[in-house]
Amino acid sequence: MGNLANANPVTIVLADDHEILLDGIGSILAEQPWLRIVGKAASAEAALALVEKLQPALLITDVSMGERSGQWLTEQVSKRFPLMKIMVLSMHEGVQHIHALLEAGADAYLLKSVKQDELLHAIGQVMKGERYLQQSIAGTYTRGLRQHQEAERQSRLSPREIEVLRLVVEGLSSADISARLFLSELTVETHRKNIGRKTGAKNAISLVRYAQEHGLL
Repeated sequence: MGNLANANPVTIVLADDHEILLDGIGSILAEQPWLRIVGKAASAEAALALVEKLQPALLITDVSMGERSGQWLTEQVSKRFPLMKIMVLSMHEGVQHIHALLEAGADAYLLKSVKQDELLHAIGQVMKGERYLQQSIAGTYTRGLRQHQEAERQSRLSPREIEVLRLVVEGLSSADISARLFLSELTVETHRKNIGRKTGAKNAISLVRYAQEHGLL
């Protein structure tokens, strides 16, 4: 691992509610002289307590762990210890799932099926300050995220559409809105169709709910 092998061992806390996986990963890492496991936890709460007490260089966590999730743990650790590195090991490979963990503060995301060599390589990269996605999911994630962002962009209401939406919620007719905004009724109807398509609102009640949920009123 280059310079890392010659430095002080990377201290690690492991968090997983499956003891077999916890021991399996632990045994792999324990064989590496440049890594040192300082604590293991079977829940997010216990892991947070260990992290606060031991302040390791790296937290390796599962996602699904009882009442509190790995995402909650990641958020808590990244807020309290911004310099600590966080690696997620999960069975989930959905784009939104991965994105949520990275947004929460994870530095790396790998599947539990990851090969030993790639796991160790990922730890090395993360400790050098790099973000790491397992190679087998990196391409799929990048494409999926791009598609998700494009869908969000297309569904975003324009300033004029927001203006029309507010007037519709007030109960104004297309003719009233046309007069208020100095637009043709045809243009107003086009805006209303676009608003319905982008928000998914089927009626006035769902339109009001959308406006409230998105702070548009």
